[in-house]
Amino acid sequence: MRRFKAHLLSLPPYTSARDEYEGEARIFLDANENALAEWAAPHHRYPDPHHRALRQALSAYLGTPPDYLLCGAGSDEIINWLLQAIGEPGRDAILTITPTYGVYATYARIHGLAVREVQLNEDFSLPVEQLLSAADDRTPIAFLCRPNNPTGTLWKADAVQAFIDHYPGWVVLDEAYVEFSSEPTGWLKRRQAGTIILRTFSKAWGLAGWRLGYAIADPELVSLFYRTKLPYNLSTPAQQAGIEALNRYPQVLSSIQTILSERHRLLKVLQTLPIVETVFPSETNFLLVRFREARDVYRALLSRGIVVRYRGNLPLCENTLRLTIGTPAENEALLDALREIALHRSSAV
Repeated sequence: MRRFKAHLLSLPPYTSARDEYEGEARIFLDANENALAEWAAPHHRYPDPHHRALRQALSAYLGTPPDYLLCGAGSDEIINWLLQAIGEPGRDAILTITPTYGVYATYARIHGLAVREVQLNEDFSLPVEQLLSAADDRTPIAFLCRPNNPTGTLWKADAVQAFIDHYPGWVVLDEAYVEFSSEPTGWLKRRQAGTIILRTFSKAWGLAGWRLGYAIADPELVSLFYRTKLPYNLSTPAQQAGIEALNRYPQVLSSIQTILSERHRLLKVLQTLPIVETVFPSETNFLLVRFREARDVYRALLSRGIVVRYRGNLPLCENTLRLTIGTPAENEALLDALREIALHRSSAV
């Protein structure tokens, strides 16, 4: 059942002259750029549409051949492309779980696809049998966010493998938060045909403003992506920022270790606050926390200039806030605000 829209397979791609040559060119007179715009150099030239240098750097980092790698403007662009390339509007549906990252369902509906959601178990574990029961020939693609957003859960590898083994369509494993987990290499070593691993530079790598993501997938899918994506989807500075980040891996790793330490510290302190009911275990750079009257806590934090994410409208997440791990100073400011809110509530009783 792994398929693409049939017309895409024979669609002649839009190509530029820079798709058609290999090696280094001396003079570019092909793309109607302003060759005199020295004030903008080197950005007066269009970026590499195939992201060759970035994919080569990713290949060295991951130990994966470049023809298994594709790059997009954040993982969101890749999600959007997958839905365009695989789902038939008015016929197909995506398969996913709830609660999870809302973009899967939003983009699916934009493209005229239905959404089949299976609720997580009460302990946030993966309901494999229910997911497989919801699958059929009209669910060609499934999305699983591991670790999951907003629950912070890293589902057991055996459960994920059981789903992959029995699901006939494409399985997208969104590993946006994997670097913060107890399995920082993620699914890469387990990867098999039909799985698509999504990664992003927006979280652990600190490049959210550049909108840069990538995927590890079968070469046939990578080839189709580069034949049908927007011609110049990643700017030259964005591609260079990704390469530079990969070269700074020791710094990135140090920041991850600080975040993990701060996550543990926040979890311990939050558990002592009287306005907190539950701090859920997390394998990400955030904590999902159940508060007493979470919406009031949310508003009280906003009034103090602290923005968090209210998640109480999602299944299994009643009265919860999602708290991103910030700098040590930001985390302490959050705790001070929550202590103040708790004190105010106790004095008002």
